Amino acid sequence: MADIYAFPASPSEDGRGGVPRPEGVPDVVWHAVQTVRAMPHMAGMRYREIPVPSTLADFGIGVELEYDSSDEPPSRTATGWIMVLYAAQGRRGWISQWRCVAFARLPLDENERDCLTPSMYWEDMLDALDAVDPEGVRGTVTVTRNTSFGDMESEPHAGCEMRVSWTPSVSPEGADAGAQVSVWAQFLRASVDDGEGP
Repeated sequence: MADIYAFPASPSEDGRGGVPRPEGVPDVVWHAVQTVRAMPHMAGMRYREIPVPSTLADFGIGVELEYDSSDEPPSRTATGWIMVLYAAQGRRGWISQWRCVAFARLPLDENERDCLTPSMYWEDMLDALDAVDPEGVRGTVTVTRNTSFGDMESEPHAGCEMRVSWTPSVSPEGADAGAQVSVWAQFLRASVDDGEGP
């Protein structure tokens, strides 16, 4: 696996969380780690670090996200993850040494399940990403419908899955990975709280 970095639930005032810098970590990568440690956590959003496969990049930060609309049923839940990747030599299809890859599983009302739904969700996602000025955004939107049988019988469930990648804007210090994680978390929350897609 690529190197990943645990970030504490509540960072210290200097945003470093008291964790020493591992040997061999480039300055730009350490800057990205610090931005994730310093980012504010959104109320109601659950954050969990996940591993980044070494086949994707030399260094990476992976965060799993989950948001529920309410503690009382029926609740609407959006889940997903984002990885902020760094490759010293860059990779084919990347615009720079940095790339974000993200996944979202979003709730979908039955009456929203038509041929326009994927485009609508894609446009809403692009609007959300505008806050971080991405380049080279690409991905897929899949509308799903699950029907359970036997002991698992329940109401049919419709949803939307998105797989997206983009190149983040980068300063001389490095990528603001915290901003990338935050904007993806905001997109997930909007898909639940708005009640009519993201």
